[in-house]
Amino acid sequence: MSKSRLFIGLFLLLLVVLITSVILYIRPTEQHTLSYTNISWEDKLQGMAETRRAEIILTEQEVNQLAKKELVEYLAAHTLPVEVTGADFRLYGNQITSELNVTRGFLDAAVSASFRLNYSSGQLELYPESLAVKGISLPPENLGLEPVAIDLQEYLPDVVKVQEIDFLGKSIKLKFSLDWLEVARYLKLI
Repeated sequence: MSKSRLFIGLFLLLLVVLITSVILYIRPTEQHTLSYTNISWEDKLQGMAETRRAEIILTEQEVNQLAKKELVEYLAAHTLPVEVTGADFRLYGNQITSELNVTRGFLDAAVSASFRLNYSSGQLELYPESLAVKGISLPPENLGLEPVAIDLQEYLPDVVKVQEIDFLGKSIKLKFSLDWLEVARYLKLI
């Protein structure tokens, strides 16, 4: 009788150690936030007017800020099976990866998600490609990921219209169709 109790006790102890190890393993190593800063489009347009080129470059950090803003808006309108508490986005050409801090109940986890970027008909489209919790792959649908379309015109002044987007590695080039006179009026140059 004592051997069976010892075996059950050891089994329960190993089970507790295993569960604790998994919980500690999936915890985020970096604490990201959902706070973001808005991009000063007026400064970007001012620089565009100075160079007289109908294009601007968004750096990886600026894309990170735009992506966080879009994520916050998305989370406000959708229910996910987890609570997203922080995010950081990295750009690799037409791929964007996100490191998300999520929580569900008492569990905190670091989730990596990868999206393919495409620009079509005025929309920046993000297609989920992969999802992993500390290297353990999951189908993107498990976190509620679905394709997302972002209307860039919502973020830009009315005087410019996105004509084309080039993915340049760690930055994105936006090319515009515009009326320079309207841009000058918007910037109060005339």
